[in-house]
Amino acid sequence: MADLHPMTEREMLEHAARAIGRIDRDGDRGVTMITKEEIWAMALTLVRLGLVAIQPGTDAPGVLLLPHNEEA
Repeated sequence: MADLHPMTEREMLEHAARAIGRIDRDGDRGVTMITKEEIWAMALTLVRLGLVAIQPGTDAPGVLLLPHNEEA
């Protein structure tokens, strides 16, 4: 990930939302037009929302979404 610049949470969400918009508008073609930065943004957004990462070759845990904690 060294070639990606750090992004704010707002930038992360905007990149992820634009990627989803492209997929929504263009379907399968939209999936092929997503940038690496947008893929990272979508993945990080899912992590930020509490989705648990499952390493390849391991069983899925019983809980896939962590409880949401509001930041003070």
